[in-house]
This record gives sequence, structure tokens and C-alpha cells, in this order.
Amino acid sequence: MDRIVLEQTYAYAIEHVWEALTEPAALAEWLMPGEFKAVVGHKLTFRCDPRPEFDGTVEVEILVADRPGRLSYSWKTSNMTRPTIVTFILTPIRDGSTRLRLEHTGFEGESGKTMFPLFTSGWGHKLRSQLDPVIARIARGS
Repeated sequence: MDRIVLEQTYAYAIEHVWEALTEPAALAEWLMPGEFKAVVGHKLTFRCDPRPEFDGTVEVEILVADRPGRLSYSWKTSNMTRPTIVTFILTPIRDGSTRLRLEHTGFEGESGKTMFPLFTSGWGHKLRSQLDPVIARIARGS
């Protein structure tokens, strides 16, 4: 089945981008609220407003937490038969900015076909529009 691969560069240090991906308050701003801990094996539930195709609940388990370069977790909505895997790979760039690569894999069956286009547009919007202001606030220390 398909896989989502997106890359975005942020004009901030890798530590600030990592914090935006792992701190619960920051995640609530750009992704969804949940009791996130960047600890392998930690399980949590992200929750947001339900939509017709999605009840707003995502079950997550941290699979890799290699600060500050790699974060990976399982991602399962209630209508998915199996969890998918979301991976963030952070690479520092010489000018002090950070390249983020998001890979979302494991879309299977009918639920995969349904959710793939939603996640493709959703992740794109979040990485292009919603994550940058959160990283900027973290970098300013506010």
C-alpha cells in the first residue's frame, strides 16, 4: 500500500524542532492533545474533534525515541484494522536550520485506502502551516 513521505525545512535548531515533536503542550498546539512522553513503550491516546470519517481518537505507542534525531510511533485510529507507523527524522543543516522528514507507513486494507488521502493532506498542512509557529515560540523561549 502507499506510504506518505514529506520533507520540510525549519529555520530553527534541531533541539527546538525535537521539543515541538515531543512536548505535550507543543503537540497540543499543532497536532493533538495527549499525555505524550518520548519514552519507548509509552502508550497514549491523542484526541481531537470527531469528523465524519474519523472519531477523533488515535492510539499511539512510542517505538523509537532517539533524541534529537529520530522519533517513531504507532498510530491507530478506531477505524484502522492495524496500526500504521509515523516516523520523524531530523537532520541538522549547517546554517543552523533543521530538515524534518516525515514517513507514515503501513496503510492496509479498506481502512488504509480511506485514511491514506486524509493523512496525506493532514500531515502536509500540519508540517507546512501549524508546526512552524510552535517551533518559533519554543525558540523564543516563550
